[in-house]
Amino acid sequence: MLFGVSPKPIVRRRVGTCTIELYRVRYLRNLRADALILLSNRLLWMGARVSKRIRDEAGDMVEDEARRYAPLPPGEAISTGGGMLRVRNIVHANVLNEQLIATPELLTRALDNALKQCEQLGARRVIFPDFTEQLVGWSAEECAHVIFQAIWHNEGKIQTALIACWDNGNLEAYRKALERQQ
Repeated sequence: MLFGVSPKPIVRRRVGTCTIELYRVRYLRNLRADALILLSNRLLWMGARVSKRIRDEAGDMVEDEARRYAPLPPGEAISTGGGMLRVRNIVHANVLNEQLIATPELLTRALDNALKQCEQLGARRVIFPDFTEQLVGWSAEECAHVIFQAIWHNEGKIQTALIACWDNGNLEAYRKALERQQ
């Protein structure tokens, strides 16, 4: 896919007042949005899994900017510029407790704070990268459920959620979870 050509969503559904679009992506830079929500750790280090993938596409300057806010308390969120991605902001949300475990409650709080941050930034189109490989021990179904619940509970804060999946199996899990939201 050429840079600058936006892919078409595989599935588009309405959940409350928000439109959720599922994408199969190779690169996040092919999606255009106002913000991207990135799950992080307290030091805002972007060296592994989804964080590394985003840093590789957005540029080191995003991690450098984020690290100025460290340490970030569990469940809190901050925003940086979008670097070389086609987003204005990246919202970094710390989902790990002191034992470096992401609990459902902490993930929910972090996503709520990230969506609040998006609202403050005026971000109406927000990318949620598939968090499955970032959250060790979580299934794609569990990740999808928490994301969709956060969108539902924060109704009106964003207009469109773009779910970006690299893996076909995870994309299918998100699709099935989205169908259950009806």
